[in-house]
Amino acid sequence: MKSLIKLFTIFSVLVFFSSCDKYFDVNEDPNRSTLTQNNLQLSSGQLYIGNAIGDRLFSQMNVWCQYNTGGPGVALGDWDKNTMSAADANQVFRDLYRSSSNLKPLLSSSNPAYKGIAQILIGHNYMICADLFGNIPVLDALNGDITDGSVFNPKYDDAASIVYPEVEKLIEAGRATIASATAGDHVSGDLIYGGDLTLWEKFANTILLRLYTRLGDAGKAKLAAVAARPLITSNSEMAKISYPGGSLASNPFWQDAKSTSLGNFYIASLTALSYLQANEDPRIDAFYNPGSAGHLGLKQGDIQNAPSTADYSRPHGARLATGGNVFGPEIPVILASSWETNLLLAEAAAKGSIGGSAATYYDNGVAESFNYMGLDTNELKTYLTNLGAFNAGSPIKSIALQKWICMNNLQPVESWIETRRVDNSSSPIFASSGGIFIVPTSNVLGGSNFPSILFYPENEQALNSNFPGQHTLLDKVFWDK
Repeated sequence: MKSLIKLFTIFSVLVFFSSCDKYFDVNEDPNRSTLTQNNLQLSSGQLYIGNAIGDRLFSQMNVWCQYNTGGPGVALGDWDKNTMSAADANQVFRDLYRSSSNLKPLLSSSNPAYKGIAQILIGHNYMICADLFGNIPVLDALNGDITDGSVFNPKYDDAASIVYPEVEKLIEAGRATIASATAGDHVSGDLIYGGDLTLWEKFANTILLRLYTRLGDAGKAKLAAVAARPLITSNSEMAKISYPGGSLASNPFWQDAKSTSLGNFYIASLTALSYLQANEDPRIDAFYNPGSAGHLGLKQGDIQNAPSTADYSRPHGARLATGGNVFGPEIPVILASSWETNLLLAEAAAKGSIGGSAATYYDNGVAESFNYMGLDTNELKTYLTNLGAFNAGSPIKSIALQKWICMNNLQPVESWIETRRVDNSSSPIFASSGGIFIVPTSNVLGGSNFPSILFYPENEQALNSNFPGQHTLLDKVFWDK
């Protein structure tokens, strides 16, 4: 614990000084010392990932996934109107590239354990960026050092033909590199798995499972192969960045929200709350603290029409000084979960891409979620034999909705990516007409339109001469069909 707090302190200092740097967010800083410590490069790279997906984007995606909505006391925000500013994207884009920049020196490490972990995480970072923004810099990225060509304006690469293949290449290379490590190749500074290379292999395979699933038919053959490898299938194997709490080592969203009163701003969305109630889901009390009269949700972005006396449900922990199940100082930022893996396998089985029972994978995923949220086996059995049972008549919808529930206020970034992937006009589940998402009271996008991609960050527009131009929030990434 003391070591972890020291690492967070060092990271905080690094973040302070990095704010004074010039534009090196998608490049290697040529002014940085070439002497470095592997453990510090690794831990700082991981903490940047935690900030990227666990802070501002975390709260935005909780709104866009309709888990939460804006509550009393604050003016109606952009996110509740299905829009955003380009500045909202600065943190996730910047910090994912800063993470990769910090990890890059490990690619030259003589220790294959450090090198393999870095390859896997850099691939992971590129994939998240591509899934959120579409085309992004990869081939020219991280090449700002003089020896790399001093590329300060990296060009954007096509997500389908370049980025995803590079992600696959990096992660497969990372698996092979880790496999070559010997008993003497120790790792320190690993905030995710504590240097356990067996778990790193499972994480790598799980990210590839995501990738091949998103490729659809094009990834079907490789999906079957990776599904047979070791994967994250239990909560003890979950990839997460944990936080011990305290002023310098708290969950990033908790730390920001408590300092800006955002913890008291978000309330339960009627969409999520109604679904949990309609399906008699006992996790409702684990995801949300009820109001004085029980659970009460608000229609998305409808705070201006809400009664001033209404006492709405809030994300679990928002009402508590010490936090709770999904909102608190020690809540981890989850990179990959066991319920997610099991439900991806359920989808693959339902589509005939792999063998096994889709219903069994589904049940396993729900069981992992119940266990993580602290519910007992009797509650699980009751749920799975009643309204929470796998629907064999509509398997993909059943799996998609269950994944959305499991990720409530825990994995909102991954949830938003997945809700876009599985939803379309011929099979409406979430945002398409006939899906469960509620059109906000004030919808900037008009009609029943929902965002399907993030704006590129304003930093890129201002500082990268190879910036390709802004897209609209209605554009789509290549796998979103």
